[in-house]
Amino acid sequence: MSIVNSVATYTGQGCELIQVPNVVILTAAPQTVRVPLAGSISPAVTRGYWRAKIYNQTVAISFASIQLNASDGTNTVTVDEFAPPAAIAITATAWVDCMGEFLFDTSVAGGGATGTLLNFGATFFNYLVTTTGAGGTASGDFEIAAEP
Repeated sequence: MSIVNSVATYTGQGCELIQVPNVVILTAAPQTVRVPLAGSISPAVTRGYWRAKIYNQTVAISFASIQLNASDGTNTVTVDEFAPPAAIAITATAWVDCMGEFLFDTSVAGGGATGTLLNFGATFFNYLVTTTGAGGTASGDFEIAAEP
């Protein structure tokens, strides 16, 4: 089941919504899910919401953490992370559905020395999903709703 109630319901007009549904989540850790899958977000964005849903396990798999990184193609900044105190087993009756907000700075000379992304902001995001288990899989839906 893909996302039904999108984080876009929290945003106003002019928001870009990028969804990557039905990704196969493996027990390789961490697994990177790029949003968008290919290409770039245009115009670049600096603020918004993110959401990730991990569900539908096939063989024993547990959710350990998720990290959201934003990139301008040169620089990368970690903008949020969710890690429960103990891993959460993904089952037929239990799953993980988390969301958060992000806001970051930009400048003409971005990078670690200035703590900013280049020019107008992020052109893509990477979700780093960490799971544990004995070779199990799950489904994952990921979305970004953001503005310049």
